[in-house]
Order: sequence, then C-alpha cells, then structure tokens
Amino acid sequence: MRTQFVILILAGAVCAGVVGLPRVHSADAEALKKAPTLEGTWRWNFVMPDGTTNRPKLRFNVEEGRLSGKTSFRAGRETPLTNLVVNGDQVSFQVVRRRSDRDIVTSYSGKWSDQSIKGRIESDWAGEKQTFDWEAMRAHHGLEGIWRWTNSFFGGGRTVPGGRGRGRGFDSRVELEQEGERISGKTISRFGGPVSITNGVFTNGVIYFEIERTFLEMRNVTRHIGRPSGDVIKGTMESEVNGEERVIDWEATRVD
Repeated sequence: MRTQFVILILAGAVCAGVVGLPRVHSADAEALKKAPTLEGTWRWNFVMPDGTTNRPKLRFNVEEGRLSGKTSFRAGRETPLTNLVVNGDQVSFQVVRRRSDRDIVTSYSGKWSDQSIKGRIESDWAGEKQTFDWEAMRAHHGLEGIWRWTNSFFGGGRTVPGGRGRGRGFDSRVELEQEGERISGKTISRFGGPVSITNGVFTNGVIYFEIERTFLEMRNVTRHIGRPSGDVIKGTMESEVNGEERVIDWEATRVD
C-alpha cells in the first residue's frame, strides 16, 4: 500500500509540473530496444522413443506489461504455460496436458539469454518423473516462423498488361512449419479463424503453397511461389478474382 501511495503522489506531481521525468537520450533508448527479452518464438529438438526428432515450439508474449506464453509439441496443438516465473536470468514454468484421464505436468526451468535457454525438463509423462537436458534456441529452422506481406489482389485492384494486379493492400500473415521438403502452416488473421495452407513444399530452393478461402459461397485459391533468402521470400502470387486470373509480385518478410 505504501508503494502504491508513493506512486500516486509522484504521478500527481508530474501532472502538476512539480516533478520532471528524466530525459531518455537516444543512445539510452537504443540500448533499451536492444535489451534481451524472452518475447518471441523458441524451438528445440526432442528425440522421440522411436528415434525420430520433433521440434516443440515455445512462444512468449507480452501484453499490457504482462508476460504469458504457449507451447506446442505438434503443430496446431497449443497449450498455455502455467506458473510462469522470471527472476533475473532464470525462467521457469509448467505445462499441464491431459492424457488417459490424468493430468501430465511438465516443468521447465533454465537460464536464459538473448539467443538461448539452457536448463532442465522434468515430466511424469511415462508415469514416473523423468529429467531431460533442455536447450531452446531462438527460431528459426529453415522456413519456420511467421511471415508477413501485403496482399493487393482485392480492394479495387485491377489487372494491368502482363497480368500484374494492383490495388489497395491488406496485411497477410502465415505461420509456417518445415519438415524436410514438406511445408505446413496456417494463416493468422484478426478476421475469422485460421486457414491451413495446402500443397506446401520446398524443393530446389523454391517454396510453394496454396491458401484456399471461401467468401460469400465463392471459393478462391491463392498460389504462392518464391525463392527465400534469409528472412525474405520473393516471388509471385496467383489467384482468380471475379473470373479473372491475376498475378502479382510477392515479397514476404519473416517477422518472428
């Protein structure tokens, strides 16, 4: 209560012009921007009992100053983190999953830096507690991650000579997963639920996938083909709009 009272007094003093806030120099602001943060996507390798390797995903989010997160052992099956605690460079949390009518509790703990989390995993998945070494790294492996681009097929666009579409753009995002040459994933949108991509493949340095949507009983398939270089994919998108085939340039940037 005393701390809250002092904060209220200081806030009132600032509003009244009694107490001035310290200036943040540009160099200090840049340092704050570059300060390590857990926010973002992390991946690690986990060897299954049959010898195959899975890549679980962990994503931390910061909303209104509060840290939360979700993890998925397989694509499309996210589970929220519980008991998430960050103390300096130490982080710990638990994941509770349901299996055979009982709760399976997996505990994660480790020391984190800007690029890695190193520690231990404890789980009673097999009925008795087991401990594993854990080293998670900042994504990405291959093409996995969240990609963003501006789509201008619609919104008053038109076809110009050469089949290039043009018009007002809207933001598009897709989260991709990669297993060898196979590409899977789903769209991320504020409007409606996610849509799974289909026919995703990465071969000879070229990525291809399709996104099918239905709007007002009209089916539309957009085909994406491009060549990735680092965190950028450049290529084309092809789609049929109002019975007219359109092709536009496509440049997607990995944002997470």
